[in-house]
Amino acid sequence: MKSHPIAVVIAAGGLGTRVGGWSPFLPKELRPVQGRPGLVHVLEEAAVLGADRAVVVHHPYYAPLIDWARQVLTPGALSRYQRLAHQPVGHVPPAERLRVDFIPQHGRYADVTSALNGAEHLHTGDICVAFADNVDPSHSALSELMAAATPRAPAVLARPFDLEAAGSHGVIICSGTGPDCTMAGLVEKPDRAHAARLAAHHGTDRPRLLQGRVRLTPELLHHLRAIARHSASEPKLSIALAAYALNHSVRVVTNTTPMIDLGTPDT
Repeated sequence: MKSHPIAVVIAAGGLGTRVGGWSPFLPKELRPVQGRPGLVHVLEEAAVLGADRAVVVHHPYYAPLIDWARQVLTPGALSRYQRLAHQPVGHVPPAERLRVDFIPQHGRYADVTSALNGAEHLHTGDICVAFADNVDPSHSALSELMAAATPRAPAVLARPFDLEAAGSHGVIICSGTGPDCTMAGLVEKPDRAHAARLAAHHGTDRPRLLQGRVRLTPELLHHLRAIARHSASEPKLSIALAAYALNHSVRVVTNTTPMIDLGTPDT
């Protein structure tokens, strides 16, 4: 049972420039996964965690779609659809019981900005961040992160190192090996040669790949605000976490559940 409310910020503030053909028309978070928009899976994941509230921080470009999103992704939506379609009203999925807000991202085009916008809207510094373009169809990623994380401490979800996938992930260098380790450093999306050198230097157990799920604390959010104020470029959450980890413990929780990257370009 939860000892305190859990709030989830779903970072969907990007324009999907990697997918190109989709992004001028639909957010990549609405690309279908197993017959449903990817964002629906992320909301289900938040509901399985036991979240009380979730806020989707979207790019302002997609604001005209949000009235529709509120109709189909908030409590009671499925029942309304079934009644309008003269279908039997069936089982209410967990996500339908989750309070979901949609807010446009304000500030610079960056995932740190999405996290800060969401925390400000929720009026709490104790949150989980889920990147909407990383979809876990099993809906277990946030629950695994929270179950293994130290209470009230920052943590990130990671997967075992994979040389072929390293170029599209942040590569964490862990302090220690095995399931109980902390972040010691990070290399953002290294090319294959660099990733191979990391594996050769550190072994294959110490490097891990970021999985798009983060547990933030009030202290870490204070650090992110300072970085956002003083950074000349768009601050990236993974880089900010690595800087925070130089002086604070950031737990690395490793799982093997595959994620689907909705930002992968069409072939």
